[in-house]
Amino acid sequence: MSERLRKLDRRIQRTQQLLRDALMGLIVEKGYEAISVQDITDRANVARTTFYLHYTDKEELLLTSMMEIYDDLVTNLEKQTSDSGLLPDGTPAEVVVFRHVLENPDFHRVMLVKPGVAIFINRIRIYLAAVFEHHLDACFPDNNIPHESVKIFAQGQAGALMAMVCWWLENDLQPSPEEMAHLFYASGQQGIWHSLGITPPQPAG
Repeated sequence: MSERLRKLDRRIQRTQQLLRDALMGLIVEKGYEAISVQDITDRANVARTTFYLHYTDKEELLLTSMMEIYDDLVTNLEKQTSDSGLLPDGTPAEVVVFRHVLENPDFHRVMLVKPGVAIFINRIRIYLAAVFEHHLDACFPDNNIPHESVKIFAQGQAGALMAMVCWWLENDLQPSPEEMAHLFYASGQQGIWHSLGITPPQPAG
């Protein structure tokens, strides 16, 4: 890539980051529904015409930003997670969700709890379900399990994780992310293995 293209790419990334940061800050202050594109561009100090070079509306900015954040989390997580769904220290992989929420609690309270934004909630549920589905398929590639069953249980796990995150936000983020991840793992994973009629994967060591 030429130096000119590298500079252009960095400029695009910087503009998109400014818009993402502006949106998240405004959501905490005003709530998602009350925000206009003009509010976002004013906060980011970016021209409206520049905004529309990158996104069609604030919804696309919101969902694109969410996907980029979660894609990064999942990519880094998959490098460390065993077939049992545990990190090297024995903590369930879902801890990254709780840690991410802990880093941005006010944003997630607005988007998930009070009053919540339906399109955001639905997109996160779909995203998490796809991650669970991929993990189940990867864990048991040779099992003759109906794929529809895997999809159903993945949806159930996604909904359960979101419910626990919402409860956690409503209860002052206690207990710790690690404890919440262990509770989720204990309450959900073993039930899935049993329901699918397969032996749960055992942690290494």
